[in-house]
Amino acid sequence: MLRNHAIVCLSSIDWDFLWQGHQQIMSALAEQGNRVLFVETTGVRPPVVRDLPRMWRRLRGGGLGDGSQLPRPENVEVYSPLVLPLPYSGVAQAINRSIMKRAILRMTSTWGAKRPIIWNFLPTPLSRSLVHSLNPLLSIFHCVDHLAASTPAAGQLAHTEARCLAEADLVFVTSQALFERASLVNGNVHLVPSGVDLPRFELSRNGGLTRPHEMQALPRPIVGYLGGVHQWVDQELVEVVAIRRPEWSFVLVGPLQVDASRLTNLPNVHAVGPRAPAEVPHYLAAFDVAIVPYRMAEYTRHVYPAKLNEYLAMGLGVVSTPLAEIKRFNERHGDIVRIGADAESFELAIAAALADVDQLQVDRRLDVARSNSWESRIEEMSSLINASLERLRHSGSCVASQAN
Repeated sequence: MLRNHAIVCLSSIDWDFLWQGHQQIMSALAEQGNRVLFVETTGVRPPVVRDLPRMWRRLRGGGLGDGSQLPRPENVEVYSPLVLPLPYSGVAQAINRSIMKRAILRMTSTWGAKRPIIWNFLPTPLSRSLVHSLNPLLSIFHCVDHLAASTPAAGQLAHTEARCLAEADLVFVTSQALFERASLVNGNVHLVPSGVDLPRFELSRNGGLTRPHEMQALPRPIVGYLGGVHQWVDQELVEVVAIRRPEWSFVLVGPLQVDASRLTNLPNVHAVGPRAPAEVPHYLAAFDVAIVPYRMAEYTRHVYPAKLNEYLAMGLGVVSTPLAEIKRFNERHGDIVRIGADAESFELAIAAALADVDQLQVDRRLDVARSNSWESRIEEMSSLINASLERLRHSGSCVASQAN
């Protein structure tokens, strides 16, 4: 495991956003004795009205991330940059880089490490220029999605994303499609999908969970979804199935990031909002089947749904639309996820999953989840980082000896 390094994480999300690999990886590394500065996202577009609460939080906290609600290990500090919100302005980029570089160096000055490892999740011009200006010991670009395909505004990132991939000393990607794109420009690319925090889920599953109060009165079976309800959730598909199956309760655990009224107006669809990481297993334990109802698009072709292993860690049957990474997952693990390409087949797949109560199948799901733990993922990344550091040290020694 990687130990005793200074790590500056340029994140594509805020610390208090949905708990994802960003927080999981940095927390695990901090617990191993590394010092981590988690730099919250500076955004990929100019702010809009829905960004005002986040901007106000940053202003009120003075950029120090003091309003954190999610757990934070002792060795993690959060920096919430106060910058000019013009991500594609050259002048704003120069000003913001100067502000952020000074802040980062000030916050890491007492760590005793002159050169940090930069772990970058955000392929913006500002993040790219920060990587260069901080003179890292090692630069890592961690590509968790095809961000340039996420929105028309983010399309401006395509060129910078390619440069981030090409210039990094080490690249991690979470899907085969991302691996193929990254390997065109960098020879040190490694496919490391998202994992699952097994201890949290196993402790909850084996400890006799109390069903959350807002779910106790819901009719069973419960078809559950974990995560943000965003533009890639196929609301029409879920709506059709919910209308066709009024006896099923559909529960959405996560923030509503888009207008979801076509779902929440249905009597058997219940949005309970986001829940803290420690609460999530309690909600999953109340599900009878879990779903990944994503739309098929260029963006989702590159997506590995992190929720998949969390569902399996609770022994749940899973139904998904035919995402490329779900198909690859089934190839590796023997069709463990049922797939429905349209509302009719999705409904039938849910019904089949509800009928499958074989304990052997539950045990098989748990075994698959155990093979995809965050512990093993982070150990793998640590080994690759250490190998890259050794290679850079060796190449530096070679250059020095040639100079002599």
